[in-house]
Amino acid sequence: MRRALKLAHKGRGRVSPNPRVGAVLVDVDGNILSQGYHSRIGSPHAEAVALEACKGEGAHGATLYINLEPCCFQGKTPPCSTAIIRAGIDRVVSATHDPDYRVNRSGFAKLKEAGIRVDVGLMADEARYLNRGYFSSRERGRAWCAVKVALSLDGRMAATDGESRWITGPEARKLTHRLRADHDGVLVGGGTVKRDNPELTVRNVHSPNPVRIILAPHSGIPTGSRLAETAGTIRTVLVTDGSNNPPGCDLEGIEILRLPTRDDEHIDPHDLLKRLPEIGVQSLLIEGGAGVLSSFMEADVIDEIWVCMAPSVIGKGISPFERFMPESWEGRPRFAVHRIKRYGEDIVITFRRKL
Repeated sequence: MRRALKLAHKGRGRVSPNPRVGAVLVDVDGNILSQGYHSRIGSPHAEAVALEACKGEGAHGATLYINLEPCCFQGKTPPCSTAIIRAGIDRVVSATHDPDYRVNRSGFAKLKEAGIRVDVGLMADEARYLNRGYFSSRERGRAWCAVKVALSLDGRMAATDGESRWITGPEARKLTHRLRADHDGVLVGGGTVKRDNPELTVRNVHSPNPVRIILAPHSGIPTGSRLAETAGTIRTVLVTDGSNNPPGCDLEGIEILRLPTRDDEHIDPHDLLKRLPEIGVQSLLIEGGAGVLSSFMEADVIDEIWVCMAPSVIGKGISPFERFMPESWEGRPRFAVHRIKRYGEDIVITFRRKL
């Protein structure tokens, strides 16, 4: 199953909105016969790849390990459950079910009806996290929401004048690019675009770029910015309201996502996260700034926080959630520490939402 999960990860950035899936075919003695993964939209699914690599009678009586329930409907490719039955597979071990309404345990039922033993639940948490955007969009109707912040020891993400380049070292910065590659979209606010002029691309990592999403209903995207200059080759979305046409709306290559603003003239994070799967973004990484981060924290929609902490002190400066004020001490958002790891001189702590 670990091998299947590792194989599935190879599909990052290339298969969404489909799930990342890996498959490993094992004989009765525990020897690996073949393996495969879903590599891109429209290509054969992981099960089909593994079965094709084990032609003839080789798969008969074997066990198939897979991180997600096999599909049982005709889409761009034939149903995998049918291929598994025809191959004479004896047992299927799946990490978890598929939440898609067209499958959702029907794939397992079809296999069982054919006399195949089905075991579900091995490494389920790891499998769900691998496809966290896929599960979130289908079970909650919204995109998965992660945050990445680089902080000093005293919890500052920038000095009072906005200077923040670079708080963390090269190892932690490379992690940022891996995180971008692991999400469908990366989001910043208009203030970050004006101040830092970011490109928001993936570098030093072999992976496609995520969709760049700019939450700037009033300030828009400056004409001469890196985002504007590269919008023709890298998908870029400007989020604004229905009545406003901020700078960037008429730039070539810029997509416009219009959402209504609240009474405070800000766009509701709930509305944005619900709309993102419609444009192919099931997992979102937010990189700033403080206004955007505070808004999403106030909306109580952040699922995960990556804190890259550097061994330096900024003093008076900007905190990532400084504009957020919980209604009560008891009602403050709570997160659980998931992992602590060192990257060069920096420490990266991953927090996940405490349910």
